[in-house]
Amino acid sequence: MNHGMMAKAHVSRVGDLGRRSATWGLGIALALSANGCGGAQQRDGADAELKIRKVVLFQSGVGYFERRGEVSGDKVELRVRPDQINDVLKSLTILHLSSGRTGSVTMPVEQSADRLAAELPDSVRHARGLVGMLQVLRGVEVTLKTDDEDLRGRVVGVEGLDEGQKGRPTVTILVEAEKLVAVPIAKVEKVRIHDRALASGLARSLEISRAEGQWKPVGLTVHLAGDGSHDLLIGYIHEVPIWRPAYRAWVEKDRGVQLQGWAIVDNVSGEDWKDVRLSLVVGSPLSFRYELHKPHHVQRPDLSSRLPQSAAAPPPPDVGYTAPQAAEADSESEESDGKMVEHSAGGMARDREVMVPLSAKSKVYGGRPGQRAKPMAPPAPAPAAEPEVDLDSRRRAIQRSAQAMAEGKKMGQLYRYDALAPVTVGDGQAALVNIVNRQVEGADIFLFRNGHGGEMPYRSLMLRNPKGSALESGPITLYVDGTFAGEGFLGRVDEEATAFIPFAAADGFALTAHVETRNADMTLVKASGGRLTIESKLRQVRTVTLRSEREERSLCYVKIALNSSMTLEDPPKDLVRAGTDVFLRIDVPGKRDGKPGEATVTLVESTKQSRVVTGLDSWALEAFQLLIKNAHIDEAIKGPVRELLAAQDRLGELQRRRNEAAQRQHELAIDAERIRQNLNSLPLEKVADKLRKTLVDQLDQNSQRAAETQKQIVELDVEMAALREKINQLFKQIELK
Repeated sequence: MNHGMMAKAHVSRVGDLGRRSATWGLGIALALSANGCGGAQQRDGADAELKIRKVVLFQSGVGYFERRGEVSGDKVELRVRPDQINDVLKSLTILHLSSGRTGSVTMPVEQSADRLAAELPDSVRHARGLVGMLQVLRGVEVTLKTDDEDLRGRVVGVEGLDEGQKGRPTVTILVEAEKLVAVPIAKVEKVRIHDRALASGLARSLEISRAEGQWKPVGLTVHLAGDGSHDLLIGYIHEVPIWRPAYRAWVEKDRGVQLQGWAIVDNVSGEDWKDVRLSLVVGSPLSFRYELHKPHHVQRPDLSSRLPQSAAAPPPPDVGYTAPQAAEADSESEESDGKMVEHSAGGMARDREVMVPLSAKSKVYGGRPGQRAKPMAPPAPAPAAEPEVDLDSRRRAIQRSAQAMAEGKKMGQLYRYDALAPVTVGDGQAALVNIVNRQVEGADIFLFRNGHGGEMPYRSLMLRNPKGSALESGPITLYVDGTFAGEGFLGRVDEEATAFIPFAAADGFALTAHVETRNADMTLVKASGGRLTIESKLRQVRTVTLRSEREERSLCYVKIALNSSMTLEDPPKDLVRAGTDVFLRIDVPGKRDGKPGEATVTLVESTKQSRVVTGLDSWALEAFQLLIKNAHIDEAIKGPVRELLAAQDRLGELQRRRNEAAQRQHELAIDAERIRQNLNSLPLEKVADKLRKTLVDQLDQNSQRAAETQKQIVELDVEMAALREKINQLFKQIELK
């Protein structure tokens, strides 16, 4: 049976099913047609099948299918797997390529097996086989058809099921009001059920059993206007495995990359794809599941509690008076005629000669015991080794051996590979389709992935995808100069994007990185009423140095995470951007004269910042100094600024002198304290009078110098206060708009 969606066109000639009786045909079929349920349909002419013509597979787990064909009649029946029905219902599109229109699409209502089973009597649900079914039919009017006659009557029961009579049961029916007839069940060919309700219940029971199977098709009937010919195109989606790409890359120095891409396509749709137009889409359109086939029951409030809890009792009667398995096969080694059978990894058996090492004088006898064999012939000379295939021959073979079987095409934000020839994939089979085989720009490089230093690099493939192309993510196998070099994983690559694919570890490098941050390009934008608006650039200078112990020159890329709030100034050549990350190219020379090769590259990031200043701080002073140097600023503005800066310089000089005076004052205070301690330590005798006088003179001189210093500090404070007031007034007078 073909388990996929099957389409049949036919004209249905269904009689009055309501007047038919259900018939059970033993050995062939059970046809129940009570109330028009499950009636057999007849078709005029040959079946016209709508074949699958187009298959488009997406990365979101769905496939788009198109059927095309010319049908006759007023109906088209589609047979759909239950796991596909909801996707088909929400996407089914029917196009009449000739004149015509679609009336409606009908299908059987889907109910869960549990819900159906709950509506059936236990006897019907658990009936099995003819004997069990006849037991269920006790009391039902039936017609039993045998080779001899047809008997109509009501089933009384089934006998002969005890152990002694097992295998010879009989059914007893009441033929007339007073006549019982026993019929051996083995002779019964058909049972016609005359109770329509019971026949319908039996049909439901069989539907439950069918639903419990692994697969039950759902029939969709498309009603067409008119009995003539219809050229139809029917499209829909349903769930399929995603297609998976796998890539091979041949890399040679200064020759770019020969890239091949193969797509693995699985057909588990339930039917063969024969000569279909196959398309594979790079990208994932949104898709989801939604239940449309099974009826949805909403939860209704239960108001049973509002029912009366007791009934009103009838009035009391008037009172009067009157009288009352599988067994395992033993594996054996097979030996015969000096040979033994060897089983290869593929399971195939082949003959292999038993080789015995010989000395120069030994003779070999083989064959059966007692039979002398001829001496073994000397071994034939080993065949000469085939010459190695040179790199040029490999390169030419790679370019011509696998011709791409698909053509790429951009569709908005998606990219589609269309097969160039019809594709056939049997149900339950997979196909490997070559979708890419082209020369692209790329190189074998060394990649540092954090850019902070102290890490070892990866040997990587740098791949630049050309314009008008897109690559889906998948594994990639690398061959460098004709030799397997490693495996990597290629992420999704859009057109004109560059991918870095690590495929092997590397060593022989040392990376160091240094970052310095400073302000630059400060500008006074506005000045009014003592408020300054100053703009500047905050620069972050990153220096990356690579040292190499390798003998040859190395092409390296360093991945660096940029500051998201900054912009890159004068980016170096061949810088590769990836969002907020960049890949910085560094060409490192090889080792020379025992010294490692070294190369340094600098990245500068900057961001504008604005600041409002209400006092003369370092920002304001720097901005004023830059303003004086600006030839475009009017002298009327520069005059007060120059006076302010001069006053600020004078204030700085006075502050320096005051600091020096304060330092002298501090030293004099320490010296005075020392002299006092010496005076206090002298004895009171006359012998110490001379030393005492000397210390007193020193203390007087110290006091005089301290007084002079204090006077100088006060004078400096007064002058500094006046300068601060002047600077404040000049600061407020500066106007720049």
